[in-house]
Amino acid sequence: MDEYMGIVKLFAGNFAPRGWMFCDGSILSIAQNSALFSLLGTTYGGDGISTFALPNLIGRMALGAGNINAKSYPLGIVSGTEQNTLLQQNMPSIGGGFQLKVANKNANSATPSAASAIAISGTTTGRDFTAVPSFVSDAPDTAISPQSISFTGQGLPVNNMPPFLGLNYIICVAGIYPPRD
Repeated sequence: MDEYMGIVKLFAGNFAPRGWMFCDGSILSIAQNSALFSLLGTTYGGDGISTFALPNLIGRMALGAGNINAKSYPLGIVSGTEQNTLLQQNMPSIGGGFQLKVANKNANSATPSAASAIAISGTTTGRDFTAVPSFVSDAPDTAISPQSISFTGQGLPVNNMPPFLGLNYIICVAGIYPPRD
């Protein structure tokens, strides 16, 4: 085998070639894989006494370990989610708060349009008030109580997965021990 032990590659086949194993988090014996253990240690799991684990890249993407923008990504860190639920705190704030305005005019149209506003829903004739559909072509000029506005939703998670193609990650378990210099 002309590959360095511990190298991880993508493989389009449905089996791991000789000298390679799937990066599936398998627990291996230190006694039977001492050279590979000396490279991986317990970074990916195991008890470090008799066992260690291979990296588990099933359903995950690899991320370069290191520091960037004051954020640390140590070797072996597992993080991220496939789905996130957006909460009110995640929504953008609206400068000055949210305000709903209506026109302080009697309605004169039963048909909404891009140029109409919600208006007083009816007309007054003497002491009588006749309810009618509530649209008027005047500009909205009266704020209504914030308690009359509510945001509804179902709180369903949002899929966070980018487009993907399933391939197998494999790791070389029998190869050349990598020199340090």
